[in-house]
Amino acid sequence: MSSKDNKIKLVWNDWNREHIKKHKVKVSEVKQAYKNKIFVRGSYLSRMIVFGKTNKGRLLTIVLSFEKQKDGYIVSVRDTSKKEREDLK
Repeated sequence: MSSKDNKIKLVWNDWNREHIKKHKVKVSEVKQAYKNKIFVRGSYLSRMIVFGKTNKGRLLTIVLSFEKQKDGYIVSVRDTSKKEREDLK
């Protein structure tokens, strides 16, 4: 994880706030998991995937886009899959 990862702000709007509700995730949990990053990797379309834990230990996968801005636009947040959990070990 680079120091750049710690300086990125999360970009919120009505769409992504509503979208994460579909995955039963709260904004406060996303902020906690982002702060408590475990692993960060790049992805396609100028995206970054962040794996992090909430203060209660919930492991989340956060997808951020940098296509149109310098800060991380929340594309999606969901519980980390079983395969992703295994890959993090």
